[in-house]
Amino acid sequence: MRINFLRILLSFCSSFGYRLVSFAKGRRDIGSRLLILILFLAMLPSCTTKVFKYDIPDIPLPKMFSASPVSRETGQTRISAPEEAALAFWWRLFGNQDLNRLVDRALANNPDLRVASQRVMQALARSSQAKGFQWPEFLIPLRIEREAPDRGNTRTTYQIGLRANWRIDLWGEFSALADAADYELWRALFEYDEQTRQLTNSVVAAFVEYLVLSDRMDVARETDNVLTNMLDGMLARLESGDATLIDVEKQRADVQAVKADMPAIALQKVKAGNRLFALVGGLPDSVTLPKYGLNGLIKPNVKLSAPPALLLQRPDVRAVEAQLLAADADIEVARARVLPPLDITGDFGYGSEFIDQVFKPHTIFFNFIANLSATVFDGGRRKREVDYSRAVYAELLETYVKVIYAASLEVEDALSGIQQTAKRVQFQQQAANAAQRAWANSQESYLSGAIDYLTWLDTARTYNRYLDDLHIFKGKNYLEYVDLFMSLGGGVPYRSPLPGAGSRPQLTIDSLLTRSTPLRLTTGWPPNKGWGAEKYSGHRQDKQSGDDKNDHSWLVRLSGIHTREVTEATWRDLLNRFPNLVEGKALLALAPVATVKPDAEAASWYSLAVEVFLTENEARQWCTALRRSQTRCDVTATNKKEILSGRFPWPHAKNHPQSQLSIH
Repeated sequence: MRINFLRILLSFCSSFGYRLVSFAKGRRDIGSRLLILILFLAMLPSCTTKVFKYDIPDIPLPKMFSASPVSRETGQTRISAPEEAALAFWWRLFGNQDLNRLVDRALANNPDLRVASQRVMQALARSSQAKGFQWPEFLIPLRIEREAPDRGNTRTTYQIGLRANWRIDLWGEFSALADAADYELWRALFEYDEQTRQLTNSVVAAFVEYLVLSDRMDVARETDNVLTNMLDGMLARLESGDATLIDVEKQRADVQAVKADMPAIALQKVKAGNRLFALVGGLPDSVTLPKYGLNGLIKPNVKLSAPPALLLQRPDVRAVEAQLLAADADIEVARARVLPPLDITGDFGYGSEFIDQVFKPHTIFFNFIANLSATVFDGGRRKREVDYSRAVYAELLETYVKVIYAASLEVEDALSGIQQTAKRVQFQQQAANAAQRAWANSQESYLSGAIDYLTWLDTARTYNRYLDDLHIFKGKNYLEYVDLFMSLGGGVPYRSPLPGAGSRPQLTIDSLLTRSTPLRLTTGWPPNKGWGAEKYSGHRQDKQSGDDKNDHSWLVRLSGIHTREVTEATWRDLLNRFPNLVEGKALLALAPVATVKPDAEAASWYSLAVEVFLTENEARQWCTALRRSQTRCDVTATNKKEILSGRFPWPHAKNHPQSQLSIH
């Protein structure tokens, strides 16, 4: 169907073009012929516009996950109403400010995330470059030619002019290349989102593991204290003859065994902390971790049901989707390259043997060449390229199906895990409570001589083991929630369907989260544009230095390029870690770069700077303080005109306290 429609279109255009050329032959004056030629060239783009559509296959998904609980009243899966930003900021549902700060710092400073952002910029450059192939290339050749023929005469020729080279996009090759580059840009953006998803998951998982190990260390210390006290009591009974030396040594062995477990737990805790340090882009001396355990977290209020269509929003799924569309466009590129290309070259300029005569009217020259060349034999190279592109597309189609189904199984695992680990925690809590009562009663009975030592020791060991397992099971239950949020694509903003003609998956923004207070950003976007000018003017009145005549101030530029969400996280991170330094300052979002449409604002990128510093020394001291905490920055000069030219200042730290800059 595609090829037939293209043939009909080209047949019409060729017929119309033939009539134009025939009409041009009847014209004698050069001006009329040039006018007709321009008309023909203007007609070509409309005749050669690519008519292909790129489709995303419809992958059948179940109406509900098999692990979702079913309502007893209706027999239907319970699906909560949509809530904006809930899934994108899922870690805040654990209600822990230390965790929120760690995630903010990770988003602002994680090196892998910054690498992914630069790959988006690389894809943006390639996308812009691909669009340039659709336009003619203009050159200004300057030529000096010297010839030495026979008889010893030497002739020098001077030429200067304008040359145009244009390969007409007759078969849609360049437009398909531009489409492929655009979809690769989308792919880079989704891979950045995927890195964000993985990062938030890793931070929360490492934080939960750290808290579990804190609880286990507390249990080990408590057990050590109890067993040590019991050993002291047994030593007293040994002196009075109520205990044997064997009992004392067994008790001493148990005390040392508990002490031997503590270094192993401490080592695991250190490693979990180091993983957190690496994720947030810092070193141990710049990151403070809490000393409490899992009691510092709250259980997210989640309805354990979710529409499977949420999987289509996952960034790893959408990255393959963009790659699939790019591969479809590559097929059209390969097809177009089988057909004969049309190259147009034109020259206009001046040339003379005498340099002082170069720009005289009689030295003008021009030529025009149109070349349509068809390949007769190439050993099948171009045809095989089409076959290769089709095979790549088929491979990506299978990958797309595989990723979607794998994502579905991840959700099933998480939903089942939440339910089963919750039951396990419940039963383990009951077992630990019973073991605690048995241990307390046996301790009194043993000291009074009602039971033997082995019975008491067995109850002590049982309680210690059950309590340690209880904290492990609680941690696993929290981690199942983490896996659920991650498997549903949490932690990244909503992205629109990919542009272009063709069918696209129907995306949904339904959330499975319920809260009494909805998650929302209390800071508006974009930030207030007028505030920066007022603040700058106020500082200028107080400044007394030799730079007044140049109207200069100084900015501290933060390294990297950031999305809107990371810009907000960066400002919160600065407020949390450097409250005294940040007071009186503002964060400027500089030079926004819109990457893709229709998410132009949501997919814009910013370089960030903190303003305003009155002297270079003040700015360098401020930047040095940030560098001590592994936050890279640099100092640059600026002026009032630059601040007023399209830069978006973030809210003033003094006028907007931390509570207003965070997500509630």
